[in-house]
Amino acid sequence: MIYTSSYKNCKNSSYQTYSISKDRGRDAGYDGPCFLLLAPKESFFRIWRNNQGVIDELDNNKYYMEEFYNQILKQLDPEEIYHTLDNSILLCYEDSNQFCHRHIVAAWLELSLGVQIDEVTINEDKMEIQKKPDYIKKYIERIMIEKDRKKILSK
Repeated sequence: MIYTSSYKNCKNSSYQTYSISKDRGRDAGYDGPCFLLLAPKESFFRIWRNNQGVIDELDNNKYYMEEFYNQILKQLDPEEIYHTLDNSILLCYEDSNQFCHRHIVAAWLELSLGVQIDEVTINEDKMEIQKKPDYIKKYIERIMIEKDRKKILSK
């Protein structure tokens, strides 16, 4: 099973963790292993960041999700990623209820493999499941369906 969390909500060494942030979690004081295949690319991350507060938040997040899927996830094999990261917690910065690329990764794995990826907090070895934004999985599913439809039509 794979879980997701933020650096600040998972400060326990008894669980295997991987940073999936481009900066490897340095700003959070993380010094564990990283899995940079799932880190966002600077090009679309910077555009998304610069558009915060300038354009509609949902539209901006949709842009990010499309770019993250197109530039990163569709290049990867979800089964291979799941196998490599099984029994671990994927970490980055944002709070559980905030828009974050780890939620995009979780949605992609859930939709591709039929698994469940829970967002968690860990306090003194006690794991608690947290709510994550619902709209991310719904939108990633739309992106995946549209890409599959385009692939079929182009044959």
